[in-house]
Amino acid sequence: MLRFALATLLAGGLLAMPPPAVAQDATLINPGKASGVLTAAEAHAKATKGELVLVDIRHPEEWKQTGVPESGHAITMHQKGPEFLKQLEAATGGDKSKPVALICATGSRTTYLQAPLQQQGYTTVLNVTEGMMGNRIGKGWLKAGLPVRRWQPGSSAPAAVARQ
Repeated sequence: MLRFALATLLAGGLLAMPPPAVAQDATLINPGKASGVLTAAEAHAKATKGELVLVDIRHPEEWKQTGVPESGHAITMHQKGPEFLKQLEAATGGDKSKPVALICATGSRTTYLQAPLQQQGYTTVLNVTEGMMGNRIGKGWLKAGLPVRRWQPGSSAPAAVARQ
C-alpha cells in the first residue's frame, strides 16, 4: 500500500519537485524533542488550539474502519499529488508557514511524506510517529483514547474548522 501511495504521489509530481530555499524549524512547535516529531496527544492538543493543521493521510477505507482524529483533516495521500496539494492548501488556508502534522496508521507513510511537502514549500511538517494504531514509539491515537469522529464522504475538515 505504501508503494502504491508513493507511486501515486510520484505520478502526480509531488515527490519529484526540487526543494525550495526554506528550512524546517519544528523546534518552535516542539522544543526539546527530535525535530519534526509529535505524540498523538501533543498533535491533538496543538490542533485543537489552532497551532497546527493535523492531517490524516490514510486511505478512506482506513477512515471507515477507525474514524478520523476529531481535530484532524481527512486528506488521503492515495490520490494524485496535485489534488492532495490542493486539499492541503485549503486546509492550511494557503499558508505554507502554518505547521502541518501528518498522521497515518503507524508512522511509516508520514515519515516518507515529510520531505516532499517541505520541498513544496511547507516550512514545518511534523510527524505523529505513533500514528493511529501505535507502534514501538507509542501507543497511538486510538489506544490513547483520543477523540475520533466518524468519517463522512465529502467532509474532510474537523467540525471546528468546517463551521468557519
